[in-house]
Amino acid sequence: MELIRRECSLHDHSVLKGFLHTSDAQLDKLQKDAKTAEEAFSNVVNYFGETVRTTPPSVFFPVFVRFIKAYKDAVEENEQRKKQEEAAREKLLAQEAKQQDPKVQAQKKRQQQQELIAELRRRQAKDHRPVYEGKDGTIEDIITGGTAAVVVSRSTATCPAPSPPSPPPFLLIRLFSFARV
Repeated sequence: MELIRRECSLHDHSVLKGFLHTSDAQLDKLQKDAKTAEEAFSNVVNYFGETVRTTPPSVFFPVFVRFIKAYKDAVEENEQRKKQEEAAREKLLAQEAKQQDPKVQAQKKRQQQQELIAELRRRQAKDHRPVYEGKDGTIEDIITGGTAAVVVSRSTATCPAPSPPSPPPFLLIRLFSFARV
């Protein structure tokens, strides 16, 4: 740019003056941006523990490019793996459902058969209740106060045996009500 300024001052060309006038502002802006970029690069390099003198931008930035590419690849691989796992899980569930269908049907059929058998047994048990006919002797002996065998335990065998106790009246009433049935 200095060369163009010198040439313009020596020869006084209007084309060069127009070029200098339009491009001078752009050049100043580019120089300020370059200075800002150098400062930002210096700060970033220092942040990551490197020095500006030993780490040029051509070495420093490709590390980030490789990292970003590897990160994106890893994200894609994880998404593909999740899709494959989901597809495998759905396939396995479908296979299990197919395998369980005959088993479930067989289990339902067995359960229905067992319920039917249980219902028939309940009905048979209702219809064929044992009827106690006649006397079996024990209840009648208690009610009438007849002779009954006295059970003697070992501890009372040494003591004189008391007379058999009479049954409590509520027991007699209860037993008597059962005897009528």
